[in-house]
Amino acid sequence: MEFLEGLDKLDRELSNLSLTPSQKKAMTKAGAEVYKESLKNNLNSSLHKGPHTRRSNIKLADDISLKYKGADGATYVGLKNTPGHFGYIARLLNDGYMAHGGKGASEHTTKYISGLHFQERTINETKALVLAAEVRKYKEMLGD
Repeated sequence: MEFLEGLDKLDRELSNLSLTPSQKKAMTKAGAEVYKESLKNNLNSSLHKGPHTRRSNIKLADDISLKYKGADGATYVGLKNTPGHFGYIARLLNDGYMAHGGKGASEHTTKYISGLHFQERTINETKALVLAAEVRKYKEMLGD
């Protein structure tokens, strides 16, 4: 929660600085790029690999995107969930899911597959880096 509180505090302070939405967007984009790269690395290193994995042409890291909210200059990092993209699979892998399987009614079992929590790990790893990138961009805009 400290990270979210830090971002909220930064957002409040930015609204007091009378920055234009495009300046806020540039700052939040700098932090979002740092988070996006870290998320991509954590996503790729978290995926199950080995002899029992299914072969797949789905590249989840390619579905990470940035989205801008024009009203307040916020930049959101997320996984695309539109046709042709598989963001919902990343959510299942991150949060965990119930797997149903077995052959026949007597062997049918339900097993909980625990989540990989790559999003939470990314947030914890990049707290300071995101804020530092936004401060760097702010100083660059001021000419410091």
